[in-house]
Amino acid sequence: MSAHADSSPAVARRAAKSRAALHAAYREGLALAAIVALREGAASPVIAISEVHPGAAVRDEGAVVARFWCRRAADADRVALAATARLRRREPHDGHGGSSPSASAPAANNLRAAIEGAAKRLRIALYSDDAIRAEADAVIARVEAEIENLKGAGQLKSVNQSYRAYRLAASARGERATSYADWFNNYKADLVRELAAAQRYS
Repeated sequence: MSAHADSSPAVARRAAKSRAALHAAYREGLALAAIVALREGAASPVIAISEVHPGAAVRDEGAVVARFWCRRAADADRVALAATARLRRREPHDGHGGSSPSASAPAANNLRAAIEGAAKRLRIALYSDDAIRAEADAVIARVEAEIENLKGAGQLKSVNQSYRAYRLAASARGERATSYADWFNNYKADLVRELAAAQRYS
């Protein structure tokens, strides 16, 4: 097996990780909040998570059956509370005393319907993962196009100087410097975050 073949999966994983970081930067810039529906067995099937840290993640992504986004953390809290209350009111009472696994936790479709119904009643706009990802991709494309323009014009000198200064500072502290590729990805993420933040106030 060739070295190229061995490296392909690793390259794909790095590219996916980099893209995910840019998507997270966009959500952070907009200060979005997630409303997450969790699969059966969760004590709280609907939770709200403010996007004040990367990814607005839950510990087990495999437990997520649906995720929506709100422009404001307070709105996400309101929708999550209303959806949870609706689910509790609609819990089945089939005489089995809750012994059935399905009796203790709503199905995925019921979770989605509860969240969407709560948001509609509260007149709060919800955005899907796909919608937010598409918005992020548009901003990322703008950033990448501008970077390519700067490269073509030979105007990335100041950026490269910033990286050299960072490496010297890290070395002086006895720390290991991040690779240029990782540092540049962080630089791109900062630009995406700034553009997204500008949209909040436009």
